[in-house]
Amino acid sequence: MVRKVLSEGPGPGQRLRGTPPRLVLIGPPGAGKSTLTPALIERFDLARIATGERLRAEVAAGSDLGRAAQEFLERGVLVPDDMMDRVLRACLDEIPVGKGFLFDGYPRNPHQAEALDALLAETGRPLTAVLALDLPDQEILRRLGGRRLCTGAGEPWTLHVSDTEAVARCRAQGGTLVQRDDDRPEVIARRLAVYRDETEPLLVHYREAGLLRTVDATGLPADVQARALGALTAAQ
Repeated sequence: MVRKVLSEGPGPGQRLRGTPPRLVLIGPPGAGKSTLTPALIERFDLARIATGERLRAEVAAGSDLGRAAQEFLERGVLVPDDMMDRVLRACLDEIPVGKGFLFDGYPRNPHQAEALDALLAETGRPLTAVLALDLPDQEILRRLGGRRLCTGAGEPWTLHVSDTEAVARCRAQGGTLVQRDDDRPEVIARRLAVYRDETEPLLVHYREAGLLRTVDATGLPADVQARALGALTAAQ
């Protein structure tokens, strides 16, 4: 039976005390995972494990793994589990045993969660907490539909079309606004459907393990960061 009270079981502060934090960050597209991650890394001195970025780097490098993953990324669907398992082990092998870490964008379905549980148990590094960002679909569509990359003016950086100052700064630098393929309306709809069908069951998995902490992802990034840090440190 699924517990209704998220705080049942050991609290995150109890798990974090005396051990390096080992965290999973879950949330729908556009919930702000990439914005929250640096604050958590700085606060707890964590290594970041971003399997999605690792895959995109493989695609850019033209590796065998990248070529195999490219079609799935372009379609906005999840990469097969066996492929993600290979990426996961490679990422973990690069992190010293005594250092904490944060998974950004992984796991995304129950099979991946079980594979991660097994691998972390094998290496003696079980998770200490799971943060789940919660954001209404309407806000997700607004955020992603207006997200652009400023390219051609140094390192690409992300902005929103509603941020007129950022748009003007990009253009003043000679940059061009580019919409990512996976931010197009039809792809956003598919990404949300995949999240609801395959990723949301993870909330049950981690709630039953006593690891889940739900964080309201609406509002300013600083507010979301404060809520997340509070969820992780309240019981310390």
